[in-house]
Amino acid sequence: MGGLLIATLSCSVSGCKKDQPNEQPEQTRSSQKDILTFEFFKADNSNLTADYNTLQTGNTIAATLPSGTNLSALKAAFTVSKNAVVLVNGQLQTSQVSVNNFTQPVIYTVKAEDGSTKNYTVTITTR
Repeated sequence: MGGLLIATLSCSVSGCKKDQPNEQPEQTRSSQKDILTFEFFKADNSNLTADYNTLQTGNTIAATLPSGTNLSALKAAFTVSKNAVVLVNGQLQTSQVSVNNFTQPVIYTVKAEDGSTKNYTVTITTR
């Protein structure tokens, strides 16, 4: 009888709760926020005569385009970490769609799923 009383009391104190089959473990949100690739494609930019790669060093991205290229309205092609989004001046960016003025360096902010951010400075020169 004493054992049954102890078992009953311990269930009362601990709750004797069974795992709920429909409960999902809380997913950890990703903190990945990297620009993986960054390019300029002729198909997306009528003023380019070829596709152009960039050089990425840490959080700095640089490209050299031909002299006379209109830098004020270019569409970049980029890939970023899974579930991350890209912003320029607070505006959501879409690869190969969003137009930006590269006459001055442009700050690309990559926002991870967990809300953390990383800035990349993109500088385009001509020669």
